[in-house]
Amino acid sequence: MLLNLNKSSWANSLKLDDYTDQHTRNVDSLKKLAKLSEQYIKWIDEETKKSTDEFEVASVGKMNPKLHLFKETEESLNTNVLNSLGTMLSTVVF
Repeated sequence: MLLNLNKSSWANSLKLDDYTDQHTRNVDSLKKLAKLSEQYIKWIDEETKKSTDEFEVASVGKMNPKLHLFKETEESLNTNVLNSLGTMLSTVVF
């Protein structure tokens, strides 16, 4: 009984976020994507200047902008698609 206390129900995904909150998240996400793309360009420039072994040693412990760019893009797309589908569903059903 207590295991189901914090369990999310299927209806939680149908709840829509406020459009102003969604807009601010999209703007923040786009700013972060722009920053990550600039870092990725610098990453590629450093990669072309060095050999593969030198670059691998130099990049140990540093943030990989390509992975962060991919994750941020996927997260942004998923939230926008879910909000769009939820909006379409609510206009048709309700």
